[in-house]
This record gives sequence, C-alpha cells and structure tokens, in this order.
Amino acid sequence: MRSIVPLALGLSVSAASASAHAQMPSFSEEALQRGLNYVVTDGIFDGPGQFGCGVALCDLDGDGDDDIVASGATNGQIALFENVGGTFVNRTIGSGLQALAKVSGLVAADHDGDGDLDLFVTRWLQAAVLYRNNGGMHFTNITAAAGLSGNAGAGAGCSFGDYDGDGDLDLAIANRTGTMQNQLRNRFYRNNGNGTFTEVAQQLGVDDGGASFQCILQDLDRDGDADLYVSNDKGSAGISFNRYFRNVGGAFVSEPNNGSGVIIDSMGVATGDLDGNGFIDIFCTNIASGHVLLLTGDALTYSESAVKSGVAGAATGWGAVMFDAENDGDEDLFACSMFPVPDYLFVNTGAMPMLDLPGAGGASDLEDSYCLAVGDIDLDGDVDLLKQSRPANLRLLVNQSPPANRAVRLKIVGRGMNTHAVGALVDVRFAERTVLREVVSGSAYKSQSSYVIHAGVGARATADSVTVRWPRLVAEGSAWTTRTLTNVPTDFVVPVYPPERLGDVDGDGRVEPAELAACEACAVIPFSAACAIHDLDGNCTVDAADIAAMRVRMCDLDGSGAVGAPDLAILLGAWSGATYDLTGDGVVGAADLALLLSQW
Repeated sequence: MRSIVPLALGLSVSAASASAHAQMPSFSEEALQRGLNYVVTDGIFDGPGQFGCGVALCDLDGDGDDDIVASGATNGQIALFENVGGTFVNRTIGSGLQALAKVSGLVAADHDGDGDLDLFVTRWLQAAVLYRNNGGMHFTNITAAAGLSGNAGAGAGCSFGDYDGDGDLDLAIANRTGTMQNQLRNRFYRNNGNGTFTEVAQQLGVDDGGASFQCILQDLDRDGDADLYVSNDKGSAGISFNRYFRNVGGAFVSEPNNGSGVIIDSMGVATGDLDGNGFIDIFCTNIASGHVLLLTGDALTYSESAVKSGVAGAATGWGAVMFDAENDGDEDLFACSMFPVPDYLFVNTGAMPMLDLPGAGGASDLEDSYCLAVGDIDLDGDVDLLKQSRPANLRLLVNQSPPANRAVRLKIVGRGMNTHAVGALVDVRFAERTVLREVVSGSAYKSQSSYVIHAGVGARATADSVTVRWPRLVAEGSAWTTRTLTNVPTDFVVPVYPPERLGDVDGDGRVEPAELAACEACAVIPFSAACAIHDLDGNCTVDAADIAAMRVRMCDLDGSGAVGAPDLAILLGAWSGATYDLTGDGVVGAADLALLLSQW
C-alpha cells in the first residue's frame, strides 16, 4: 500500500485546489496503434539483471519531431523508430544499431559537433558502445576510435555536459561498482575537441566507488557551468551515499555537507524547480521506505522534504521526471514503481503537499517500471511519456489533458561544437512568475528525453519573455552569452538562436543578399519557426527594424558590429570579384560600395 500520510496530506489540498486545477492531467496508452511494437524482456531486477533498460526520445534525424530508441528485447537488438507525424516507423534494419547483450542505458548528444545526436550505450558488465550519427537514420560504432573502450563495468545512467568551458561535451558514466564483484568505478571523459575523449575521473576526484545508478551533469546552481550529481544505491554512511560535486572554475569540489548526500537506495534522479522559488530541487527514487525530495532556497544547501511535500510514496522506484503535465506553469512529478505498487504522478496544485493522482492519470501500470523519457511526440503542445516496463511492450502514454492551457516550446540552438546547447539555462516569464528550464543530456534513469524546452503558460497565447543564457566559455572570459525574446508564441516550436547566428541562415559567419531577401519576405507573412533567425531584436515578429539591422550585418564585413573603414577596405580589396557581393548581382562594384556607405 502507499504511504498513508503523504496521500492524506495530498487529499487535504484537493478541495482547495479543485477550482484552480479542475482539469487533472490524463494519459492514454497508444504504443501499438502508433506503430511502437517493442517488447522488453531483459533488465530483470537484481542478480544478473541490469535493473531495467534505457530508452531515448529525441530528434535523431533533425526533422523537428522526436524519434525513439529502445533496448531490452530478447535478442538484444537496439531498435530505432522514426517519428512520422506522431506515429512511428521501425527503421532498425539498415540503421547500424546492433544486437548487444545486456544493454543498460542510453544517452544522446552531439559529441563531435557535426550537428546531429550521437548515441552512447552502457551495458551490464560488458563493454559500452558509442554510435556516431551519420545522418539518414544510420549509425556507426566508433567506440575504439573515440577512446571509449574499456568501459565494461556495471554501466548505468550517463550524462554529457561541458564541465571545463571549452565548448565541447564531456561524458560522465555511472557504474554500479561492486555488482557481481566488478569493481570498475565511475568514469569521466574529457572531450578533446576532435571526436576523441580522455579519461580523467581520478584526476578530477569524481571516480566514485559507490553502487551508482545515475549521474547528471547539470548546472544545479545556475552559474554557467555543469555540476555533477551522483545517485548511489545501497547507501551506507561513509561508504555509499549520494554525491554532489560543485563545479568551481572547471574543477569539481565535493559538497558532503550541503544536505544532498542522502544515504538511501537511490536510483533515478529528477531535477527542477518543484516549489517555484527560483532554485533547482533534486528528487531521488528509493525503496518502499520512501523517496527523497531535496528542496533548496539558495542552491547551496538542501533539506529533505518528501513527506511534507506529499511525494515520499511507498514503492521501490526507478525513473522519475519533473515536467508540466497540464501546462499550468508549475512542475509535476512522475515516478516509476515496481509491482505491486502502481506508478506515481504527483500533481503540483500550486502549494505543498502535492496531489497523488490515482492511477497516475492513466499513465500507471502494474508491471515493474524502470526507465522513462518525455517529449511531445505528436507536436500538439503537451508532454507525452515513453515508459519502459517489463516484461511488456513499451508504453507510449499520450497526454490527453484538456487543451485550454498552452505551452511555450523552444529549440535552443547551440554555439560551436555544442550544437544542441546542452547546459543552456532558460527562464520563461509570464503572469509575474518565472519558470526555470535547462537543456540536459541524460535524464530520469538511464534514458534520454527530448531536447525541446517545454514550459506551460496556462491559458495565455504567449509568454511575456524568454531569456536564454548559453553556457559560459573560458575562451570568452567566462562571460554569459544571453538573449531575450518577448511575446513568445505558443503555437509552434520557436528556435532560439545565439546572437552571432542571427540572420546567418547557412551558418557561414556572414549575412548575404539571399539572407537579406529571406528576411524581407518574412516581414510580410506571419511569424514562424523559419523566420525566427531573422528576428534580430527578439520581439517575435520580423519588421523594418530587423531588415535595417540585417543590412548593417551584411555590410559589417569584419564582424566588428559596426560598418566602418575596415569594411570599406575589405570591399575595395574584393573589387570585381564575387566574394563580398552585397547586392546579389554576382560582382563587387559601385552598387555594393553605395550600399556599404549607406550603412556607415
């Protein structure tokens, strides 16, 4: 049975919250009818089992919707399903993804900076594998070439992030040290910037030897760099406990006394601002003695608050995720459970304790549920769930919550090799409240969720503002690169480009006549995702001001931010050629000179 105290506390607020939250979230299981046919039999609890097998829900072909990678079939075949309009087509044959024994976890990130998401696969007491995404739904095993051989521990949940501020993505790997006498400790790989990695865990002091199930590289204190949190099973004082490593200038500093080092059977980890106070909280699943919620009011110290928040539960839990199930602007919490306790959906009613929604709003089952990923599979504006239970077909839990509430959806475009902006901080402002989000690689428990940022804004058609802060880079003096959009629409996924990419559609570092023409075309049609790159002033419309700014950018040949004598010298040096043609007539001449002088 579930814990009586949290449930009673949750019900005590249900009447008060009924008017404000009259419509509770609801889900329908639609895996087979949407083409997702994949039965998970591997990953049994304990012994030789790997305690569940990972799933991924992310855009692998770059077409704007989230595809699925699944593991744990009887034959070990990793499966790839392409999203085609909200239904899924099996693209495993010819994908290059292999049949691998004992697949344990999946994480997706662009490790080589070529623009698409690669896959890293951990295995249970067998060698992990890195697959490079070649495009066209095809992958190649490049583990050895990337320097990632030798990871044959009890591999579990992993995470990518830029810990050293050099612009590429590093990799943290959790190993359940001590499993079947395997003593491989947690690993940490620094990205060398050329598609290869160097192992530096011991050098950094993060080679934890606990029974680790999940690690996350995330900017928990929101200061511009990736911190490291490690979830450890079999908690015991001084031996195995959760670890918080704060990033201080590219070095990890252990924080054993900040309240986050709980001693439990910790499995999955979920993060987010659950209490809406502007700081990131941490939720850890546990055995039936109760999950742990670590709330913070300063990102420096944490207090265990699961019971008073109504989220302790009474089940052995695994994957967990914080997300806005009904688009009302606050984060809810889903936690997977083992038989005989159903999965939990704790609904945020705007005040603690949270409401334990019976049957998890249709998202629960009685199988052993392990891994979990979230994303908007049908692009209808709400968050759906992909859940791995066993032994069973994958669950695709489609959000059926009433459409009265809406959400801002954002695709944050990265800088340099970090093409998917991992570590970018996003603040969505509406109705005098701020919703916190971050682009994260590696989520819940051994899985990967969508890279699209999703933030409910209630019944509003727009968010007042969205502020994005890209991760700090050492080469830029650790300054923030920041951009703010206003009047952000909710009716499509809005790309958010870093300042240097604005107007530069082809990414070649220049604004050219064809790109100016595209900006002018956007000024006479409704604002769209395709036009977002031309919205230079960030007011979510393309108008005369943007066109004028585009002309300046086009004439700013040296990239200084202003048109002046150096640009004139560059133009005259290219006279009669085509390299700096500003008018689109194919040759640099008097017309180009006149245009440049007009922008001086």
